[in-house]
Amino acid sequence: MSRNHPQASSADAVVIGGGVEGSSIAYQLAKRGLDVVLLEARELASAASGASAGGVRQQGRDPRELPIAMRAIAMWPGLSEELGADVDYHQHGHLTLVEFESDLPALEQRVRAQQERGLGIEMLYGDDVREVAGGVGEQVIAGAFCASDGHANPIWTTKAFGAAAAREGATVLERTPATGILSDSGKVTGVETADGVIATSWVVNAAGAWSPEICKMAGFDVPIHTRAPQMLLTTELPMDLYPVIGCVSKLISLKQLMNGRYLIGGGWPASVYQDIDSPLARNRHDSITGSASHSSAIWPQLLKTKVLRVWAGLEAETDDVVPILGPVDHVEGFIMASGFSGHGFALSPYVGVLIADYIATGETAIPMDDLLLKRFDAPGAVPTIEPLPS
Repeated sequence: MSRNHPQASSADAVVIGGGVEGSSIAYQLAKRGLDVVLLEARELASAASGASAGGVRQQGRDPRELPIAMRAIAMWPGLSEELGADVDYHQHGHLTLVEFESDLPALEQRVRAQQERGLGIEMLYGDDVREVAGGVGEQVIAGAFCASDGHANPIWTTKAFGAAAAREGATVLERTPATGILSDSGKVTGVETADGVIATSWVVNAAGAWSPEICKMAGFDVPIHTRAPQMLLTTELPMDLYPVIGCVSKLISLKQLMNGRYLIGGGWPASVYQDIDSPLARNRHDSITGSASHSSAIWPQLLKTKVLRVWAGLEAETDDVVPILGPVDHVEGFIMASGFSGHGFALSPYVGVLIADYIATGETAIPMDDLLLKRFDAPGAVPTIEPLPS
């Protein structure tokens, strides 16, 4: 992967944003023989992809993104071999727990709806839950289990996509922010950087929390705001938890890594503040204690651990908590791949395929109509399913 490669003066496509989505898109475009430049203002995986809980799940998805998730999960088992690098993928399932009878009907209905869409998911009750995760708290009465879900390492995965893109011929430029979008008669013609203009007819905005700025450069606004998910890493315990755990009544995404440490996410936020020229995240003490309290209530073994590290990263969240994917009507050649709202990591292998297919052929295997920016033109856009933390 190149950090100081001479900047190309032209490319078939320029991908802005070196997170997992942008890196996957660059890889898939290069595989198809396109001349690609991947621009990252900092380093690959330095924002949302560096502060992801790493869940690779299908359950709990909004119906608009479930087809992408199902295709992406089919790609994950072979991803390390395809990219030539370990992405630390483990397919041990995802278990969403229920503590209270009042929460049970809604989860059962959601499971039925996902089964009708072809997802292999089931409800477990009582002792059957503990067959999957024996250490859950005594108050847990049921859970939804999707055995084909799992988890992986977001930083390793992002860097593996970036390195694979470079091997396929993409130019990967870190510490090279886009400073402007050029267009003529409503059509993309280039991307400005501090090192000059890259002439191109395709721009992919995969800049995450910075994607609204890229859109403004192209002359329009997007309904995306910045959030900062906060992560905790604990000391080691003997391996006891294999599936990823979530809970209907608590903010928790819990997994035990293969080194015995626990990685805890699930929606507890850091604070977002504006620095001189960029938003930044600052850890919050109340989120540390809240995350620790929720996770240890569900998995009491955590009371035997200590917190080793706390960190956060900036994430782009849309108004309806579903990503914006595909072309925009008013700027020809401008493609959105942003707003993944804290649950885009699992989708990344197929997001790359989807966007690369569209650019290379004008067609995609599954429609993107419900994920286009123009859906916000109609009032009342809301999540169809309350998203689970990844």
